[in-house]
Amino acid sequence: MTPDFKQFSLAFSLLISMTASHAGEINPALCPADFLASQPKFISSNTNDQRIHVTADSARVDSDAVTYFEGAVRAQQANRLLEADRIRYDRTTEEVTATGNIVYSIDNSRITGDQAEFNLKTSQGVLQNANYFTGTVNGRGHAETINILNKNQLELSSANYTTCPPDAEAWRLDSSSIFLDNESKQGSATNVVLRVADVPVFYFPYFRFPISEDRLSGLLYPGIAISNKHGTEISLPYYWNIAPSMDATFTFRNMTKRGLMLENEFRYLTENGNGVIQADYLLDDKLYGDDRSMVAWLYKGTPSAGWSTTVDYKSVSDTDYISDFSNSLASSSLTHLNRQATLNYNHEYFLFSGLVQNYQRLSGEQPYARAPQLTLNSRFTNVDNKLNYDVNSEFVHFDHSDSEKVIGDRVVINPFISYPIQSDPGFFIPKLSLHHMQYNLEQLSSPTDDPTPSATVPVFSTDMGVFFERDTSFAKTDLLHTLEPRLFYLYAPYVDQSDLPVFDTALTPFGQSLFFSENRFSGKDRVGDANQLTAALITRFYRQDNGTEMFNAAIGQILYFEDRLVALLPDGSPEVTDASSYITTLSFTPDPKIKIASEFYFDSELDHTEVSNTRISYKAGPHSLINYDYRFRRNELRTQGIAFIWQINPGWRVFAGYEDDLENDHLLQDFLGIRYDNCCWGVRIIGHKYFDSLEPGTGNARFESAVWLELELKGLSSLGSEKRIDSILESGILGTR
Repeated sequence: MTPDFKQFSLAFSLLISMTASHAGEINPALCPADFLASQPKFISSNTNDQRIHVTADSARVDSDAVTYFEGAVRAQQANRLLEADRIRYDRTTEEVTATGNIVYSIDNSRITGDQAEFNLKTSQGVLQNANYFTGTVNGRGHAETINILNKNQLELSSANYTTCPPDAEAWRLDSSSIFLDNESKQGSATNVVLRVADVPVFYFPYFRFPISEDRLSGLLYPGIAISNKHGTEISLPYYWNIAPSMDATFTFRNMTKRGLMLENEFRYLTENGNGVIQADYLLDDKLYGDDRSMVAWLYKGTPSAGWSTTVDYKSVSDTDYISDFSNSLASSSLTHLNRQATLNYNHEYFLFSGLVQNYQRLSGEQPYARAPQLTLNSRFTNVDNKLNYDVNSEFVHFDHSDSEKVIGDRVVINPFISYPIQSDPGFFIPKLSLHHMQYNLEQLSSPTDDPTPSATVPVFSTDMGVFFERDTSFAKTDLLHTLEPRLFYLYAPYVDQSDLPVFDTALTPFGQSLFFSENRFSGKDRVGDANQLTAALITRFYRQDNGTEMFNAAIGQILYFEDRLVALLPDGSPEVTDASSYITTLSFTPDPKIKIASEFYFDSELDHTEVSNTRISYKAGPHSLINYDYRFRRNELRTQGIAFIWQINPGWRVFAGYEDDLENDHLLQDFLGIRYDNCCWGVRIIGHKYFDSLEPGTGNARFESAVWLELELKGLSSLGSEKRIDSILESGILGTR
């Protein structure tokens, strides 16, 4: 009779789960070949076969109760394997004793030792001079003794853990005692020392940790940064696992120039949604001279079939908060903080949306609040070569904190019909729509103003295009060449709208979006008059071997047959040009690694370029990318930048970026950093400088700068500023993650 091998393996599985449950992924290419070769190999087996297969050089029964297996003993059950020189099994006492070169393996993890004793009746035992290996993350460690207290509890004395090769032990955790409890899914350690290059750097008298995917309350690793805005920063987060459906992270962020800030993030799950609440507070900012705070709430839910809700709310104590505590050029240039709540219903035949929205102004003018906005749009199935009809409708109440601003209600109804004719050679889509705007106004600018103005504008358009294609070749490459001319005609009669207010409408900046749009205004307070034709031509070349696009070029222009009289404001001037600027785009991918994309707006009447955008990208691999960008808009902006990340070898990467405002002659941002990885640790450091604002009075550019550090102990955790470094790289080097 042989022992219950499954029961024998339960306690050892606890040790494996301790080291493998929360370890990060390790790149095998960074590890020495001999270290990888020494790692446990995965035991393949038929897990449905729970029989125990025992082989040995010899076996004997000493009595009716005791059985001996000797010489290269192997006992395997499914994915569990026990190897030893000798195994003794006493059926009377249910005791198993293994001696000599003990190796216990499960999946791709392994424990070795000199001697193991286990009692199947009491589920207790001990393993002497044990080494353990977790093949998942190259984790390994040693314990003088492993005491198996019962089926669920394990205790290691004088234990350590690392993911480094034996001859290059960059870091190691030492502990006098480690206790693992599989029932509570928690572990604890006492007298823990983190050693880096065999030098003790942290001491923890006691800490707990999870041994499963379950979350556990406790301190997380600190973050470190240095900036001219905050001085030296040290952040210490504490994680609170409140319940399966909610948790919180409290971060104590000490800044030598400002003081101690408490950052709080509360996450929660409801039956039909999830949300995040953030609340940050800084008592008596040394530089600002007052308390600072920020509150944010983001929620997304689906209360029932077809329904969805969102809440997006943010509030700060002062208008300088975002620029003072942001870490990017984009965040520091925010002018308003959004506050809105939505309720949507998605039906087979219509879409309903309700919105309440306001803003906290940081700079610029205060926008109108929507309290509320209700939209109801049909969604009938559109069918080719048949008459299609739909209707969009909207009700909005606009409010404003300025008592001199016009406020009131706006109702918009927009029914339309179309008859799309589609075929392989091309398409022809005539469309007729009606835009009706009705207002009920308060706080009028003048007593003589109409409190209920309205306007109705019919709009007719036709969109048509054809496709030509042919087979060709270039440089011994077979290509498919297409030519795609397209015409879009738009007509809307002039209707006087000067008595209508302007709540949420602006003139859309000229661009490709206007080529095939029915209205040159964004928002719904104006419908532009039009009698115009857009002519566009696109040509493409596709590789016939894999279908990828190699070349794409397009050119287009709007021809105006009448002046445009509808203006945004009553005193606005009509637009009298006969044609728009030409817009040309070019995309060229001569090689999968190289892509060139350009866009130009050329004014033929003034004979100059209005807009020019160019990007050149070279991607040699997943971690080797170079971008060059040039942006130009006449009399507004002119910037250029170059950024790259480059993998020198599997262990080393460098990254840098530079962006310059040529129009105003100052830097926008630059950053420089390096990353090193090996088998068991990695480090990233980056210096970042970006434009913040212009100094009042002098107009000189003011910059913010910081240095961010992240140290990763692979298979354990990382400390530093991972999220902040990631955000700088993702925004500064487009196309990288």
